[in-house]
Amino acid sequence: MVRPYVLFLYVLISCLAVTCVRDYPSTAPYAPPVATPPPGGLPGQQQPSAQKRLFLTNDKIRFGIDLNMGGAITYLAEAGSSENMVNNPDLGRQIQTAIYAGPYPYSQNGKDPVEAWKLLGWNPVQAGDYFLHPARIVSYQQTDNLIYVKTIPHIWPLFNEPAECTFEHWYDIKENRVNVRCRVTVSRADTTQYDARTQETPCVYLNGPYDRMFCYTGLKPFTNDAVSEFTDRNVINRYGTEHWAALLNEKGRGVGLFKAREVRFRTAGFGIPHVGGEFDVSAGYINSEDFLVVDHNGVYDFEYTLIVGTLTDIRQYVYSQPRPPSGPDYTFVKDRQGWYYVNTTDKGWPIQNELNVKWSRNETNPEDFRICAPLTFWYAENVSKIYIQAAFQTQGSTARLSWRKPDEYDFMPFQDRYTDFPIVGDGQFRTYEINTSQLPGWKGVISQISLTNSASQSNREQGARVRIRSVTSTKQL
Repeated sequence: MVRPYVLFLYVLISCLAVTCVRDYPSTAPYAPPVATPPPGGLPGQQQPSAQKRLFLTNDKIRFGIDLNMGGAITYLAEAGSSENMVNNPDLGRQIQTAIYAGPYPYSQNGKDPVEAWKLLGWNPVQAGDYFLHPARIVSYQQTDNLIYVKTIPHIWPLFNEPAECTFEHWYDIKENRVNVRCRVTVSRADTTQYDARTQETPCVYLNGPYDRMFCYTGLKPFTNDAVSEFTDRNVINRYGTEHWAALLNEKGRGVGLFKAREVRFRTAGFGIPHVGGEFDVSAGYINSEDFLVVDHNGVYDFEYTLIVGTLTDIRQYVYSQPRPPSGPDYTFVKDRQGWYYVNTTDKGWPIQNELNVKWSRNETNPEDFRICAPLTFWYAENVSKIYIQAAFQTQGSTARLSWRKPDEYDFMPFQDRYTDFPIVGDGQFRTYEINTSQLPGWKGVISQISLTNSASQSNREQGARVRIRSVTSTKQL
């Protein structure tokens, strides 16, 4: 029986938390248990009555997913230990994929979202929904060193509503690491292109003792510079310039999350610090939080690695990986390369050798629109020129390249944070060369760039478009 004060704590913490290639033939039909508390009720704090876990094991780690939780990662332990580090009190924890898009609030089949989560919007969650309905497993297969699972996730805030998409995950282990590949395939009837949202790709919830939060947020990555430990337990974004974040216990052991080229992470702690087990609400939390435009028919792939051990173990693995590019190297062949839009849209999926973007505002009340690169880390001195291969169809005669620094929360309107460059608006492809080495504000660390209209050109937006093939620091042939 759940004591009243524990139930109150669960409600409080739940309101703060953020919930987060080849196919195999389908296996025999599999029917997971279904929990059906009444809409609006709070799920009870209890261990699932029937687990269906698949495991991979070596001499370093033991790893498992649960088919009663959408194939999400529900078990991770060091070899020789029976302590599962993964937090599993409901279907919004685990180590799993959660995707976010508009509209918000989002309703489906006459069902409205639970009030506490109504602003999450369209939110497929791999394990299941807020009401403890597990996601449907379409197919799965296990070999000696690989687990594959295909899932129809549920919309987190709605009562037993499958999402119009599938998640596929490929899991394998090597030494002290779990390597994960994921493919999200969307098939929404709503063809609206909603604003880009930050994602949980993945979210990582570990039990209460694993709530020491670490990340390298300095400006000297890959130099063995000092790592930061964060004691604030609110949900906070971190600028992870070595592409990892970690959760450790008091002994300095736990799990690191590495995602190549990603610098946007989030950390948090929930419940009572440093205590709790697998089915308690106390937890440590990290995620990889990239921006993504989710198309109604899009297909999105990503990879990440979980490293089990100490900070030294985590960093040694990260340092052994290829270094990220030292400047922009975006060529838009089959995807957006992490680029996204503010107050404008493109022609949608599939991406075919270019971004085809409306060169104007969706709404005229905001002052501008932006075509944004993903958050990154470059030394300005390593990027003396930027080449933009683009075709502008516009009555305008100039465009604007803007940039921001790590300590700036957004693109700032200061004159030393942008440069206007001349364009030809006849719809023909040209390579525009910008000599950044001559710009007064182009120094130190650059964390993001964007393209937009020059301020004087807003009256020439009507019907304008731009097609962008590449944005690079070396000239494309």
